[in-house]
Amino acid sequence: MYTPPGPGPVGNPGGTAGHGTGQELPARTAATDHTRQQDPTGPQPQQGPVGEGPLLGLRSAIILMLGILVATAAGVLTYSAQQDPATAALAAGGAFAGGVLFFQKIIAG
Repeated sequence: MYTPPGPGPVGNPGGTAGHGTGQELPARTAATDHTRQQDPTGPQPQQGPVGEGPLLGLRSAIILMLGILVATAAGVLTYSAQQDPATAALAAGGAFAGGVLFFQKIIAG
């Protein structure tokens, strides 16, 4: 909470209580500082609502990532050979579908 400086106590017109008047402010020690304590287990990941899991499982994420990798390679190679974006996009789409089906079969589930 912010307290604007005011006239202060009698004999101290600057509003700095305890400075230069012989009054000492209590020292802040570790025993009196209870505002922040470290959790011994470390930071905890944020949890969503109860019963809500990840959007994709690890296996699905890996399969889709490998499908995107295959599609990107096929699209780049097709574009470099044909210089036609439509042909490259169709080749990338077919490679993505084939790659996902292939990796789904070979990655144990």
